[in-house]
Amino acid sequence: MKKLLTLAVISIAAFTLFACSGKSKSNTAAQNETKQQEETVMKPAATEATGMAAKFMKSAEKAKEEAKAQAAEIEGFEQKEPLYESAARHGFKIGTVINPQNLDRKSYTDMVKADFNSLTAANEFKAYSLLSMSSSQKSEDGMPVMNYYRADSIAKFAQENGIGIRGHVLVWDAYMPDWFFRENYRYDTELVSSDVMKKRLQHYIEDVITHFETKFPGVVYCWDVVNEAVGDGANEFKEGDERHVRTIRGGTTNYFYDVIGPDYVELSFKYARETVKKLNANIKLFYNDYSTFYSPKREAIGKLIESINKNEKLCDGVGMQGYVGGYGQQSGCMSANDINLFKNAIVFYSNLGLEVHVTELALRNYDKTKGVQHASYYEKFFQMLASVADEYKTLTCVAIWGICDNPSLTKDDYSYKMNGPYCGMFNYDCSKKPEFFMAAKALE
Repeated sequence: MKKLLTLAVISIAAFTLFACSGKSKSNTAAQNETKQQEETVMKPAATEATGMAAKFMKSAEKAKEEAKAQAAEIEGFEQKEPLYESAARHGFKIGTVINPQNLDRKSYTDMVKADFNSLTAANEFKAYSLLSMSSSQKSEDGMPVMNYYRADSIAKFAQENGIGIRGHVLVWDAYMPDWFFRENYRYDTELVSSDVMKKRLQHYIEDVITHFETKFPGVVYCWDVVNEAVGDGANEFKEGDERHVRTIRGGTTNYFYDVIGPDYVELSFKYARETVKKLNANIKLFYNDYSTFYSPKREAIGKLIESINKNEKLCDGVGMQGYVGGYGQQSGCMSANDINLFKNAIVFYSNLGLEVHVTELALRNYDKTKGVQHASYYEKFFQMLASVADEYKTLTCVAIWGICDNPSLTKDDYSYKMNGPYCGMFNYDCSKKPEFFMAAKALE
């Protein structure tokens, strides 16, 4: 369409120029002067339009050649093993996201079983999904009660198919019902004391970890103990706190901070570590956050983990949510600089003696016509991951959350903004896209 419009502009300009130059020589001096002025204006316009057309055609030809070369490269590539086996040679698991609705989609479960050896529940392992208000109100010992029905369906699928689970997440202030922090687990009562809340938190963490380890032994191989506790803006954490522990999120109070205290993150890891030791379980404990590859948040996360591990190593690693590219827009997507920043962050956390998980990877793309570039970006990103994993031996899992395209998403949809409708390695029907093969090729 752009090409046709450009050619139309050229034709109009040329026709107008011809009409002006073809006027009768008997015109008055004023008409001749007008003609000269029109020619002065039209010649540069025609030249500019011709240049634009040439530039567009050259760009189109280049894109066509790139697409042709990529298609030939993919056609010549033979996937000889599951993607998780390719990743394992570099020392990391390859994972994706799942929810109970996905379990009813055979195309999705077949996709998971074929190429992935790690799963993360989208929401079902989070406190706001597990906590039961009515049951907690009836609790004889005053401790919170959980409903594991939906989470268990995911754990059962993973267990039956020999797939590990990243437990996500034990403590997260976002969307947390405030009744959890109030007397008798009601919305209209006073907040409990710090001591009572610590007991509730400890019980919750113990119960959740123990439930999955006893009912599905060895399936949950790690837990994100605390999620997104580091604030972004200066108004989100207390002045002087080099850990930048969040006190507020989007105008909503962080009740964990307000009720328990500024050490709630450290306490959460303490309770989780004690539980894992009691169970004698092989479960790693992670701190998880977004924007982990940008300064100064990267350094604040480092300070927080140093605080957690001050007396003993309670936190084994950092989870890097990998939302890469412009938020809700194509501008900023597929930036080579983001690949460098991501690599530098992995190195930064590795030098702190931590394991690294990429926990929610979404290489954003909002433009269907950018498929060739997006596949190439996938290859470059996975080349970086393989390289840094080989060198530092600390990257142990890459979980892709922007896994399937979804062109039906509207611009006001949360998933549209977070992932982009064309971010996937797979089409909506779970068939493999060029992105998959380019990632697989990078892991050869």
